[in-house]
Amino acid sequence: MKTIYALLAAGLAVISANPAFAQEDDDQQAAKTPAEAFSGAHAEVSLGWDHLNNKSIKDIDSTAYTTGSSDGVTYGGAIGYDFALTDRVTLGGEFGVYGSSAKWNNTTNLVSGTFNTETVKPGRDIYVGAKLGYALSPKTEIFGKAGYTNAHFSITGDNGSDPLYEGINANGFRLGAGVEQKLTKATYVKLEYDYSHYGSGQFNYSNATPDASNFDLHNDRHQLLASVGFRF
Repeated sequence: MKTIYALLAAGLAVISANPAFAQEDDDQQAAKTPAEAFSGAHAEVSLGWDHLNNKSIKDIDSTAYTTGSSDGVTYGGAIGYDFALTDRVTLGGEFGVYGSSAKWNNTTNLVSGTFNTETVKPGRDIYVGAKLGYALSPKTEIFGKAGYTNAHFSITGDNGSDPLYEGINANGFRLGAGVEQKLTKATYVKLEYDYSHYGSGQFNYSNATPDASNFDLHNDRHQLLASVGFRF
């Protein structure tokens, strides 16, 4: 019987102590600055809308060009790390890899053997950049981002007799802004808008057309992404 009483007393002591421990945890959490709530390593997956503006120019004739746009779904993920600079400001870095279902078809001025950019399809997109955030509260942060992007584009053409193909990599920069909302201490959701501009990507269909028939591809990109992430 004494043993039972001893066990009951020990159990009551543990139960009565738990609220104190919980209060201590709450106090420690409350003592954290808003920026510290958004610091540390994170990993996320993203899904969203991808809008691509294309312009292809023929080197030997600057008046020979075509423009168009395409829409699709962008998908991928990113990892990164954020530091608390002040009570509300964070600074971090991010690395992401994305894909897209967008595809542009030239239906305006495709002329076999003269202007032969027929389709443009974006492939993998690599992003490396910096992120600056401002915590409105321990649960909500707004942020801006800027960095380098490298995208692969698959291009097909028609020279009147043979199907043509070229895969090129284009370098560019990306600017973005958005808001991050914590769901729990470790999980969050994020909504952001990104703008990317890619410099000239020169191609001539793997030497299937004469050197004088090189083309330059110029692209602008607008994306709206929703992400779900985990912060370590």
